[in-house]
Amino acid sequence: MKDIILFSVSAVSAIIWLVFFFMPVRWRMSGQWEASDCLHTTISQWPSLSVIVPARNEVESLPLTVPSWLDQNYPKAEIILIDDESSDGTAECAKGISAQAGRSMKVISGTPPPDGWTGKLWALEQGVRASSGEWLLFTDADIRHGTNLWRGLVAKALTEQRAMVSLMALLDTHGLWARLLIPAFVYFFHGLYPFEMVGNLRAKISAAAGGCILVSRQALDKVGGIAGYSNAWIDDIALARKIKSSGMSISLSLTKSVVSVRPYRRLQDIWNMVARNAFSHLRYSWLTLVGTVIGLIILFIVPVIGVCTFMDETALRVTIMFSSLTIFIMGLTYVPTLRFFSLSAWRACTLPIAGAFYLAMTVSSAINYLSGRCEWRGSRSKAVPSTERAR
Repeated sequence: MKDIILFSVSAVSAIIWLVFFFMPVRWRMSGQWEASDCLHTTISQWPSLSVIVPARNEVESLPLTVPSWLDQNYPKAEIILIDDESSDGTAECAKGISAQAGRSMKVISGTPPPDGWTGKLWALEQGVRASSGEWLLFTDADIRHGTNLWRGLVAKALTEQRAMVSLMALLDTHGLWARLLIPAFVYFFHGLYPFEMVGNLRAKISAAAGGCILVSRQALDKVGGIAGYSNAWIDDIALARKIKSSGMSISLSLTKSVVSVRPYRRLQDIWNMVARNAFSHLRYSWLTLVGTVIGLIILFIVPVIGVCTFMDETALRVTIMFSSLTIFIMGLTYVPTLRFFSLSAWRACTLPIAGAFYLAMTVSSAINYLSGRCEWRGSRSKAVPSTERAR
């Protein structure tokens, strides 16, 4: 009986992966963009730009990122860093770097968030209020910007007539855990939010990557500003949905022109990053969580169990065949992501292991939710807003 059940579930897994294979928009990673793509632009009148950076205890990241912001060759730009109640001298570090470079950067001392605001969004709101640019670039303190990135982003937005453009920063893949889990993170995100479909107004899918979001002030005002989604823990997705649902065009791309300097050498670093928001992606639904767990088991764990049944002489050979086919198809869809990260194709065989880890992280996220606390940058916690719990 158990052999029949395993065969049936293995067949379901194989069918799902086969269907996914014939939806290359979700795995071929074609939505890539680099700042060099817009070097030869015909734009004569550059709009003013405000770069807004929320920073909380980022003294280790700033020496690696601030110089890349100060070196941008943009004609009318201001940098506003909001020191979000740091305890490590973040503000002094930022001021020192800008003074040494002989460039100006406005550093604001942030205040505690009022009721109904998450910490990061309140920091961004304070930056927006202090800004004057026609376009706003939201970026993180641990994000290094490539040469001519600001010009390239603005040119992309203007030439493509986008209200918002976002780039997914290149994440660190040094170390055992990062190589195993970071490419898989991008693979899963792209599968859920295919970047080509994000840029298609006729598609309902919308997404953004919070590390680098360029949005026009006019578009942000049209959707009610940051106050319109002030309690959203997945703030980038919330903003993208608001702008696209208002009929304005957005885009999201992979890039190597924006690089995260935050290391992910330990399993805990990646675990915390995923567990912080995973349950939010499920809209805090326990029924959806159960379905997700069952789905991940079918997709990643059952094929491995099916292949391992070759050691059982009573196992159905067709189960082994289906499971082997499933793992092969799974690996094929993972290769484009590995190539983007310049990793060997043989690592495609590790995707089921990564899937099992992400299953555990998702459950962990739900457990964290039960405690009623969420964190930003691992150092500030705040009760989950009641409006989020009600979703």
